[in-house]
Order: sequence, then structure tokens, then C-alpha cells
Amino acid sequence: MSLDPQNLAKADPAAKVVLAKRTSRFLNSDNRPEEELATVENIARALAQDICLEVRETLAFELRYCSRLPYDLAARIATDVESVSGPFIEVTTAFTDAQWASLIPHLEEHALMRIAKREDLGDHAAFAIVSSCPVRPAETVVRNDAIKLSERSCNKTVDRFSDNEGIIDALAQRNDLPLGVVERIVNMVSAEYRKLLVNKYAVAQGEAATAINQTQEQALWSRIAKAGPAQIHGYVIDLKAEGRLEERLVLKMAEMGSFQFLGSALAVEAGVTLGDVRRAFESGELRRMLELVHAAGFSEDAAKQIFRYLKKNDLNFIRGEARASIH
Repeated sequence: MSLDPQNLAKADPAAKVVLAKRTSRFLNSDNRPEEELATVENIARALAQDICLEVRETLAFELRYCSRLPYDLAARIATDVESVSGPFIEVTTAFTDAQWASLIPHLEEHALMRIAKREDLGDHAAFAIVSSCPVRPAETVVRNDAIKLSERSCNKTVDRFSDNEGIIDALAQRNDLPLGVVERIVNMVSAEYRKLLVNKYAVAQGEAATAINQTQEQALWSRIAKAGPAQIHGYVIDLKAEGRLEERLVLKMAEMGSFQFLGSALAVEAGVTLGDVRRAFESGELRRMLELVHAAGFSEDAAKQIFRYLKKNDLNFIRGEARASIH
């Protein structure tokens, strides 16, 4: 190519469009004579900065599948307006993962969205997006099922967007979450995705269910410990409505010392009033307690544990008249 890059500004736009195509064919070719390569690359650099939008669009489109581009040329195209950079960003392999990461802070949101959807998005680039980019590109990365999201990217997402239910719920839908991340988000997600998360990782990872249960229990206890009877009863009703008022959870709350939670759970599950439960507790009659526990649908083992908890707290059950009180 004989055209001096310095004279391109004076050339006719139509001629520069043709030149952009010729330049791209050369750079895309497997046969690139070294003695011409530097000159052609300089022509491409000049075309990438041309005032004519059509020239830049043509060059970027024609070079989108060229993997052997100088970084500065590829970066110039990627940081251009959307009609120029968009098609190029979607498919180019001119950048390494580290180069994408270094470029991301300089890109507009339209470019970030296209990068976030790439099926070959690397860990450095993904981390850069969830670390510093707006919500939309970050959520797009989280929803990109074609990539594996590393633990550091997951944790950074939680650090930045813990109060964004949409992003945290999207994270819960992934199939590649490390256990530590599951433990962090299980109490942040909505009820629908909490159930999905527990079921999915209880199967996928043997220790996940235990870890998740412990996290749920601690979070619930932190609320119960500060709540009054009416609030606790409200929590129990909510858990029942969400399908999470499990026998295991009720027993754990009783073991930790919340007999109000135990009483409310028995009342809700047995379909009786809190007054009925209190009278059964205070009656001291083993038969009445068994009837209540069975009406609540609890197992024999659960009934034994409840008796142990209550006895440990000075409730001695007898077969005759009431001799016990609840504290």
C-alpha cells in the first residue's frame, strides 16, 4: 500500500472506505510481508481516528475477526462510539483477559454490556466488571451462564451489591457457587431463591445443607433474641407461609432458649391458640404434651427432645395434677 498515512485526512471519504477494506484484508491475511506490515498498521491507526464515521465503522467491522492487532489499534476501536465498537467488541479475540480488564475502566456502558455477555469472558475481566462497573453490566456478568464465576468475583459481587436483591437472586441461580458464597447469600436472597439455593447445593455439595442451615439458624436467632412474643409469633407465621417452619428449626430455637418460638410453632402447626399451648406446658401432664406435639405433626424423637428442653428449664412433667410452671 503506497498511500502515506499522513495524507489520509485529505482523501475522499469513499476512497478511505475502500482503503479500510483493503487494509483489513491485509491484516486478516496469513501472508503479511514484514516490510509492509508497519505501514499498513499505521494506515489502520489513522483510519481508526478518521473524522468520517463510516470509515471507522468499516474498519472496525472488517477487523472484528483479526486476532493479530496492535493493542493500541484494538483499544482505539473498542473505545469508539457504539456503532463502531459494538460489533468489534462482541467477537474480537485481539485482547487477552488481562488486557480486557485494564481496558474496562475506560469503556462506556454499552461496551461493557457487550463484553459482559461474551461466552469467553475471563476471570480478570469479570472481576473488573463486578468490582467497578454499573449495575447492569455487573448483573449481566452474574447471569452469564457460559462462564465460570470465580470465588473472588462472587465475593466482590456480594460486597458491592448485598442490598440489590436482583443481583443476589441472580447469583443464587448459578450452578458453580463456592460453598463460602452460598453461606454468605443464603439469608440475602428472596424466599423463592433461598429454597432453590438450599435444594440445589444440598445435592451438589454434601456439606452445603448443614452450612446453610447453621447460617439460617443464626440469622433467625439474632432476630428472635431481640423480639417480643408478638414479633416472634409473627416470625413463626411467616416461616410457615414460606414453607420453612421445619421441625429441625423449631427444635434448634428451643435448644437455644426460645420457648416462645417453640410455643408459637406448636400452636401454628397444631392449629390451636397460644393459650392452649401455655396451658399444656403448665399442666405438667405428659399426656397433654404428647397430644399437642403429635397434633403439630412432630416426630417421636422431637417430642423427646422437647421434653428434655422443658425439663432442663425446671418443667417437670407428671401423670397427675399440675405441678409445673413455665418461665
